[in-house]
Amino acid sequence: MTSHTTSYWQYWLKSITLVCAVVWAACSCTPQDEVVTPDAGALLSFDADTVMFDTVFTEVGSVTKRLKVYNPNDKAVRISEIKVGGLGASQFQVIVNGQPGPALQNVELRGKDSLLVLVKATINPNSENLPFLVDDSIQFLTNGNQQKVHLRAYGQNAHYYRNGYVTSCAEVWDTDKAHVIYDTVTVPENCTLTIKKGVQVYVQNNVKLKVLGTLIVEGEHENRVGFQQIRQEERYRNAPAQWVGLEFGPSSHNNVLRYVDIKNAVNGIIIRAEGNQLPDVKVQHAFIRNMLQAGVFSLGGNVDLINSIITNCGQYAFAGAGGGTYRILYSTLANYSYDFIRTTPSVIFYEELALNEVSVRHQPYFVTITNSIIWGRQEEEMQFEPSSLGSTIAITYSFLKTKEYAEVFNAAELHNHLNEDPKFRDAPAYDFQIIKLSPANGAGTPLPAVTTIDYQNKDRDPIKPDVGAVEVHD
Repeated sequence: MTSHTTSYWQYWLKSITLVCAVVWAACSCTPQDEVVTPDAGALLSFDADTVMFDTVFTEVGSVTKRLKVYNPNDKAVRISEIKVGGLGASQFQVIVNGQPGPALQNVELRGKDSLLVLVKATINPNSENLPFLVDDSIQFLTNGNQQKVHLRAYGQNAHYYRNGYVTSCAEVWDTDKAHVIYDTVTVPENCTLTIKKGVQVYVQNNVKLKVLGTLIVEGEHENRVGFQQIRQEERYRNAPAQWVGLEFGPSSHNNVLRYVDIKNAVNGIIIRAEGNQLPDVKVQHAFIRNMLQAGVFSLGGNVDLINSIITNCGQYAFAGAGGGTYRILYSTLANYSYDFIRTTPSVIFYEELALNEVSVRHQPYFVTITNSIIWGRQEEEMQFEPSSLGSTIAITYSFLKTKEYAEVFNAAELHNHLNEDPKFRDAPAYDFQIIKLSPANGAGTPLPAVTTIDYQNKDRDPIKPDVGAVEVHD
């Protein structure tokens, strides 16, 4: 055999060997859906972004829910860790492939495959340490990326209102349990919701109490009614915008809110008129604070504010736009806005209401302010739109922070005090009682037809009452 022929056969044998090797490798390699990818973009997907335990626990018990985890990638992923955020301190536990958490490591999930995670919630509804809604999350760590699925269960034993709850026509909320509004509650037209003294109402984020009928709040000095956010941890105690507020629609009438605390919402009270439908609200002995926008925001409605305090609002303590009738008597609107950089006056009244620069309501306003304090950190804490419809403003026996209206409200017969510090006892601590040496001490005028007691339910001087919500007492 010639050397040329030998070389040919050697080349042929090598080629056959190489082909066989390739075929063998192709036949024996790991399937693609089992090859673990290190790609940071290989994310998981889930059949829900929140696992909600909507059982209301009335005794110690547990409920298990399912969460499907999907790997939408062609290749497998290795989930470095699956854990509950609160770990051993959490009311939740995860179980993966029969293995209980609270944390599991190195769980592999094939390409285009899914994984079933069991989530168990164990709740003691009588534990005062639990919030009304218990929150946590399952955290998935894959190739350096952390993804979360929220966990939520009802905690303490309470009345829970969900799924767009509509009250009955003569519903009463009493103090047997707290009342937790998880989805917006509506009081229908021509119906009344009565809230008894001492009731505490907790409201979820982006949720409101919407009143189309009538709301009667029967608080007392020693048993005040409270409207506040659900989250009660320290960092949420004074945070605004945690719920929407109390909203009164055009058909809402004869509303009375007595001895009530409203805090940490977008607007404490918002009132919406429409055409000739003018809702009305009487607010007495109220403390309204920590609002993102306004303590009271009336869009053409009628409001009485008596013996009440409004403070720490991001825009306005009290705003009336689109007309309306307003009486502010024996009240303290001290909008220091400790948590905001505020550029607006605390009190405004406009004839025109415009939304997106389009006028939607144009009516006169009628304002009466007596024995009240309008104060804050701005040089100008008042603004009135010039009247073209016959609006009227009557302010007497009051302390006002204003430069623009100094001449208007400084006439001797009005008995006002302009830009004179009323000297609160401790405004940063929300203590708006004036000190004995305050110029507001004894500077008011008797209003026996309205009230003879102050915010703290103490008698006012029948001859020379103090200005503001809180009378000076020994």
